[in-house]
Amino acid sequence: MKYGALLLIALALLSSCRQRLPDFNDYKGNYFPINQFIVDEWKNHANDPIVFKKTVTLNGKADSTFENALQVDWKSVLPYFIKTDISDPKYLGHYKYYQYQDENDGLFNMMYIAIDEDAYTQKLLVTADSRTKRIKGIYIETDEEGLMNKVHQKLMYIPAKVIQIQRYETPLMGKKKSIRIQYHAVSQ
Repeated sequence: MKYGALLLIALALLSSCRQRLPDFNDYKGNYFPINQFIVDEWKNHANDPIVFKKTVTLNGKADSTFENALQVDWKSVLPYFIKTDISDPKYLGHYKYYQYQDENDGLFNMMYIAIDEDAYTQKLLVTADSRTKRIKGIYIETDEEGLMNKVHQKLMYIPAKVIQIQRYETPLMGKKKSIRIQYHAVSQ
């Protein structure tokens, strides 16, 4: 049951060509809900056949494979995004919120920037088509500092096209580690 729900959420992340961004003032006092977005993606694209080129780059050395959406190890991909959700009311007042519309390219952007430098989710940018309100992309930055290392992440999702996780680890002792996992849709 747990893995079925996880797969349901995973496939939701696949693409949002049909996903519409609600009225930008319709979050009932909360910030943009990443986890709800994932669920909505699933509902819209559960049956879309997508093949990804998966590229893993570790400290500059890359390896690639091809996987269809059902082969993706979603239980290792989704937690990166799920953990960044700031829609819980407990986060209200902990982020600066900016919205702006770019008339030149027809995009509307919502940006959340953490006020507290110790917050896990440091930056969240949601870009939507101004006319259709369909989400065009999500970009997230996180920071986490433990006793033995610091971790900075950059996450990107472009509906039905790209899922990217970049992770930079700086240990207290030893070598730095850089990993990029990218799923790039090659067919649908």
